[in-house]
Amino acid sequence: MSRKQDCKTRYPILLAHGLGVTERGGLYVPWGRVPDVLRAHGAEVCFGGQDAWGSIETGAAQLAETVRKMLRLYGCERVNIIAHSKGGLEARHLISAMGYGKHVASLTMLSTPNRGSRVAELLLYARPGVAVWARGNDAWWRRGGDQNPDALRAGEQLTPAYLEEFNRTHPDANCVYYQSWGARLGKNNTDAAMRLTHGLFYPAHGDSDGLVTPQSARWGRYRGTLEGVSHQQLVDAQGVDGGFDVRGFYVRLVQELVHQGF
Repeated sequence: MSRKQDCKTRYPILLAHGLGVTERGGLYVPWGRVPDVLRAHGAEVCFGGQDAWGSIETGAAQLAETVRKMLRLYGCERVNIIAHSKGGLEARHLISAMGYGKHVASLTMLSTPNRGSRVAELLLYARPGVAVWARGNDAWWRRGGDQNPDALRAGEQLTPAYLEEFNRTHPDANCVYYQSWGARLGKNNTDAAMRLTHGLFYPAHGDSDGLVTPQSARWGRYRGTLEGVSHQQLVDAQGVDGGFDVRGFYVRLVQELVHQGF
């Protein structure tokens, strides 16, 4: 049987993960079945390779290294970035602060906290205890492969106050197509971890996917709010569809990029 080509974009795809994970694992394993299904439909797909617990600046520098490798590997001038959560902020820094807009055709953000997350803000109220945890976490992840883990800094960079300043200093590049999706957990979601964070922080945080509200996720062309989908399910962390056809979602997303000439 011939290989499908309906996801063969003009520019290769870079998948940029979020906080607390790498492509090898962490709090969960990101992307799951997504790379395989996209490749089966003709897409060229690479992973971002960022630290699990690095700062936005560290992650952006690692994305820059990956982009340079992709330009050499595929002989292309630009890439499409699909980013989950904090990976979207790292991609925005790459584009706006590091001058990589000329090498990025499109940036798709999935539940990226573009206006911050109250979860991060509320956790940092317990800063002395969080600081002790962060030192231990950084030491663990440094042994596990992170080049420059800084969990406390990473958490601070997800607060609404930090993102307000970040948004002022990181204007969009006119040459890049920006789009975003948000998500809401809903009442019957099976993701126990995200149900827990949603319940703990709901009074102050509002409805969310467990970590990020749709209002915070809005950036560029807002494509809508995915109902009944958790923060982790957006990157196929559980490896099952449940009520959300995650593989179909990504195939349709990339097919749209093809139709738009990206």
